[in-house]
Amino acid sequence: MRILEKVKAKNIPFSWVNIDYLPDSIAKHKEIYLVDEHNKVEGLIFLFYSLFGDLKDDIVIFHQSWWDFCLDTWNFQKDEYDYEVATKSLETQKYLSLLFESDIEVGYSGCCKCKDWNKYLLIIIECIVSHQAPYSPLFFDLKNEFFFYLHHSGSVGIYYKEENEIIKRLLEVAYKEYKVTN
Repeated sequence: MRILEKVKAKNIPFSWVNIDYLPDSIAKHKEIYLVDEHNKVEGLIFLFYSLFGDLKDDIVIFHQSWWDFCLDTWNFQKDEYDYEVATKSLETQKYLSLLFESDIEVGYSGCCKCKDWNKYLLIIIECIVSHQAPYSPLFFDLKNEFFFYLHHSGSVGIYYKEENEIIKRLLEVAYKEYKVTN
């Protein structure tokens, strides 16, 4: 079964986002941290569902280079990329297999919808927390005008232009259950 499905969108559709350097985005930003960091993978999955679970069908995932998510796909000495699954870390093997099974072609840059959040989150969060991946893809909700990313520290960074009803609800949950910083 495919975990990901490509969509027509090639970029995050918000004019206020600076993809090259997120802090320069013209938006409000909050970092939401796990209170208990003993198991960051499970904690981040639970954080995702507690904040975005009822919105997950509206969330689109953006990545500038899906196949280059994990560091061990790049041989920096030769400046070459290698996507051979068998020669990679266990985390990268799972991630590359996910792309193969979802028919995401090598070199794809753009957006995807997730068809199995449980499997997808487990795979990418393991990559992020183990430092196999240096950064998170960006997750955006066009309808509610926000995007977020996952961080190896056990946090979610969320950017939004205006504090609409959904953002208010997300922040209310975040302040009750997690540590929130600007």
